[in-house]
Amino acid sequence: MSILSLARRLRSDRSGFGAMELGLSMPFMILLGLGTVDASQMISTKIDFEQAAQRTTDFALAKRPNGSNGAYLKTEAAREAGVSEQDVTVQIFLECNGIKQTNFDSTCPSGQSAGRFVSVNITKQVPTEFDWSFFGKVLGVDAFSEVVTVSGDSLVRFQ
Repeated sequence: MSILSLARRLRSDRSGFGAMELGLSMPFMILLGLGTVDASQMISTKIDFEQAAQRTTDFALAKRPNGSNGAYLKTEAAREAGVSEQDVTVQIFLECNGIKQTNFDSTCPSGQSAGRFVSVNITKQVPTEFDWSFFGKVLGVDAFSEVVTVSGDSLVRFQ
């Protein structure tokens, strides 16, 4: 057998290419799947928090606040989102001509438009299913972590 015929035979032999391509692409496919799982969990949590915040502002419209104390709304938002009250921020404020005022109970000067608002923000650290910090170390960036901050908010004008 000559070297020329051996070269032709090796050049036409395609067995093993599929296994080699699968071996090269499989790590990327696994990472893509893990990333999809983590991304879908974060998106689902964000939607849950957004809906809980919106239900809370709807509750504020039904049971309007008398002052700037929004403790009952904070409790409601925490219950709706399934988080602790530490993860919820409720602000009840007055705006005069679009400028936020420090005192909710005050009135706007004559000729200015007044608006009273309730803002609900739910924020929580959510762990990822996969430890992505390895890639941050490999790439030399601090963008990857084991937890992601997810938040949802809602704002409603009630006056």
